[in-house]
Amino acid sequence: MADKKDFDSIIREITGELTGDFKIDIAYLRDQMEKYKDHEMGKEIVRACGRLMYELIPDDDKESFQKVINNTATGTEATLEEVRFNIYKKDFGKALQIIEALVIKVEDMNAFEDDQVSEYHVFDEFFEEILYKYRAKPEKDVRRAQIPYTDIYMLYGSLLFELERIPAAQEALRKGLRWNPVSFRITAEYIETYKVTGDLEQFFSLTRDAFKIAFRSADVARCYRNLGFYFVEKEMWSEAIACYLLSMPYDSESKNAQSELYYINVNTDGQVSEPTMDQIKEYGEEYGFPVGADEDIIGLSFFYGKHFLEQNEPDIARYLLSIAYDLTDDDEIAEMINKISEPGFSRFS
Repeated sequence: MADKKDFDSIIREITGELTGDFKIDIAYLRDQMEKYKDHEMGKEIVRACGRLMYELIPDDDKESFQKVINNTATGTEATLEEVRFNIYKKDFGKALQIIEALVIKVEDMNAFEDDQVSEYHVFDEFFEEILYKYRAKPEKDVRRAQIPYTDIYMLYGSLLFELERIPAAQEALRKGLRWNPVSFRITAEYIETYKVTGDLEQFFSLTRDAFKIAFRSADVARCYRNLGFYFVEKEMWSEAIACYLLSMPYDSESKNAQSELYYINVNTDGQVSEPTMDQIKEYGEEYGFPVGADEDIIGLSFFYGKHFLEQNEPDIARYLLSIAYDLTDDDEIAEMINKISEPGFSRFS
């Protein structure tokens, strides 16, 4: 099998023959696509030539090309909105009919299949891509699929979940995670399917893993509440209290943890005391969950926030630093964000 070095050398050879004349180069690239279509890396080479052709297209034509893509995306989003509207009306049968037709359509298209040099994903936001590259360390080039697969499979899986078709819901949600492996919203829904089936051990295991992609404080809180639920079901009251207490600083508005703590107090006649921080840390070590938000996530968001600040990209820097601040309430980070938000801010001013 050919490797990426073969691919790179072929693409270098092809790009080395480009003249800068639009018409000549477009014709040449079409010839190269035809020449290499049966090569063992033909799919990868044809796609690379397509990307080169797009770069050569005049800006006016690029706008027309982009409109075609946007119209396709808009049509898909309109379909998803129709599904959401029918779910709102509780017309689950019609919603299912529409979403299943869309799923069949996009799966038949198979437009963004991974190849030997590229893998395709749909990230909801920029930090997810940073986190994915850090966690997975992909050897292939990561490219964006132009179809909202994550929204499609999230909605499809949630609808199947609502209809209590749990195995089908799990399959749909797994497909969503193939397109965005660090999507907490899909992961949380997937974990919930194991809660309703009573598979508490899988529910617990997946929740522990979810801390690694929980970069919003509310998501960290949800992970801890999941753990609390697990321990309550096991009647491990002190461990459950520890998890609910850990959740509260990350989601002070949520009444779930408080109501669960009340439930525990009633069911134990108030005989279980609140664990100390040392005990909570021991529980974390024993059962394999973090005491606090994931340190790698905090470090990544802070590091890249400073990086983009140094590159004089204040909007991106603010976004990334806000993730770190949301998880830490760190005064230094808050000060950095406040400075960025000042009128006329420039890294070089």
